[in-house]
Amino acid sequence: MADAGKTAPYSQRDIACAVKLSALLGWAGVIGVPVFSYAYRNGFDLNSLSLVFWYALFGLPISLFTCWLLVKPFLRIMMRRQISYFRAAIWGAGIAATLIAIRLAIRVFRAWRMSRDPKRTFSFGDGIDTISVNGVLTDYGWWLFSKNSLNFIAICILAALTVRLIIGPGKYDPPIEAKQ
Repeated sequence: MADAGKTAPYSQRDIACAVKLSALLGWAGVIGVPVFSYAYRNGFDLNSLSLVFWYALFGLPISLFTCWLLVKPFLRIMMRRQISYFRAAIWGAGIAATLIAIRLAIRVFRAWRMSRDPKRTFSFGDGIDTISVNGVLTDYGWWLFSKNSLNFIAICILAALTVRLIIGPGKYDPPIEAKQ
């Protein structure tokens, strides 16, 4: 049970701000970086700017919804105590790993369902190699999944460190013995 005299280091406003920042930084890392790198390589033109507009129009609401649904519970638990940069990086990696595990579970379930139908066969590739056959990842597919997962973990760690930098360490409430 919580002590009546003890205050939380972060307010509800801080938690809401952290969720919004996480959504914005997550969108920028997952969508913004590839789009801007493509536009930088091929030159900025009207198509590049319109592409960013459409990705922002549809991507930011999805990012906000996902963060409110999946990331906010983790942030509420994490922000019960003060957060150091090390703790922010660990939690960022943990949240990313949890989301990757959810994605992998969904992928395995879908592959299992597809493999149960003997009349349905297909393969999926990216022009370089085959990624999956009948919903099951090939070696190349697992390599791409691992690479994308590590990129996502790095983006989440960077976002967590940036949120910690902006939100701050929280209010410090010294123990009762130290107040004397």
